[in-house]
Amino acid sequence: MKTIGFLECLDVAGEGYVRRMITIAKLLLTYQVKVLLGIISMNQVPGTLFNDIGLLMMLGYTAEQIENGHCKRGKGKNNRPMNKNTLADALDRFSPEELEGILNGGVKLLAKLGFIKDTTFLMDATDLPTTGKCEGAGRRTVDKKVWSRKEKKLVTISVTTFGFKLMLLRSLDSRIIVAAKVRQIQESEKDWTLALVKQAAENIGEKKIRLLLIDRGYLDGLTLWTLKHNYGIDWIIPLRTDMNIAKDARGLRNTVDAKKIFRAQRKDLKVVGIAGLASYDQYGNEEHQEKDFNAKDFRGNPINVVMVTHWKDKAYEPGHEPVFLTTLAVSKPLAILDKYDLRSLIENQTNRELKQGWLITKIPKKTQRAVTAHAILTLCMYNLTNAYRTDMGQELAESGIRRFRRETSQQTRDKIVVFTEEHYGIFDLEELMFLVGKPSKWFSRHVNAEAFKKAHGIT
Repeated sequence: MKTIGFLECLDVAGEGYVRRMITIAKLLLTYQVKVLLGIISMNQVPGTLFNDIGLLMMLGYTAEQIENGHCKRGKGKNNRPMNKNTLADALDRFSPEELEGILNGGVKLLAKLGFIKDTTFLMDATDLPTTGKCEGAGRRTVDKKVWSRKEKKLVTISVTTFGFKLMLLRSLDSRIIVAAKVRQIQESEKDWTLALVKQAAENIGEKKIRLLLIDRGYLDGLTLWTLKHNYGIDWIIPLRTDMNIAKDARGLRNTVDAKKIFRAQRKDLKVVGIAGLASYDQYGNEEHQEKDFNAKDFRGNPINVVMVTHWKDKAYEPGHEPVFLTTLAVSKPLAILDKYDLRSLIENQTNRELKQGWLITKIPKKTQRAVTAHAILTLCMYNLTNAYRTDMGQELAESGIRRFRRETSQQTRDKIVVFTEEHYGIFDLEELMFLVGKPSKWFSRHVNAEAFKKAHGIT
């Protein structure tokens, strides 16, 4: 983190910090280490993170702060170097823009150093559920079919979930989250697709994203058109079952057309690629959206689809085949399915890992800002850890450690700490011998004997 310059990204303003007993950067860094250590709750912080003196000193805390805390208002061992609530409350002080700025700053550093060389990116969203008492939490109610023991049949019930939604744009191979948004749980992903892509382009550079593998929640005709025609980004996305273009594709399951329909299969998979379907009415620019889709002279824009007819031991019945929409050529439809299958990596390697391994749903405080801060700071550590695990990350870290050793060795070489009750002093060994009345006959270059004697009144 220090070697690549990430610590400078933590130097944000914050709101409401009039008395800054602890620097904001140190507070944020301390919380990120809490995330890195997998500390599940703030109640565990005093006995784990705050009990590791060596780690605290590495984070920049002094011996005085570790022993007595940052101020006299909170006495006792539970307030050293600060009260755990101080750390949790700090997350409430930062705006979403400030937190996103930290994430974006880290991504820009990683991109500049060459950690992100991907051209294929994955887009998905995952829920961050809370209780209804969480300030600023959204609310989503959906109908769900469940088995009723009493009625002995499936019945429909309404299920309400409170919380937030984390929207992610991730690189395929490097596994770096290049852009993210935390919104209320009921908000639609499709409203934030372009915002994520724009931020990613700013972070890693224009024209870096060549292919997007997108979850169905981001399906929107205007957005998909903009991605392809304004940003030059190809994409693959699954269609909803009830869409006209999906129904049209299924109707062509057994049609033979050498120019537009391409069939392919292997052991456990049979697919059909269909080029130039024009029944996705909403696919078009803003002017296109204003047209009457029911008019007799209306013509949709052509787009390609791939339909799955067999998968493993299952043969899909007519009318139930999964259909995928894409801007890529479908003359080799198996290649389209192979590409889209990679999107599952963001669900398994990222969403699941963030929840189970990185505890992203274990929020420290029931407020919208705290949830956002916890999620974004977790993503920062997730990114930095993935970068650190690479060969290049190891080399950078090692070079930083060697430089740190060189710098600190000059500062601490031949030094000793002397404690007398509540006071202590740091002296060079040669200086200490002066104080005990046994001065050396020869002095090294880093000790000025005359200046030391004058400063301490030694004749």
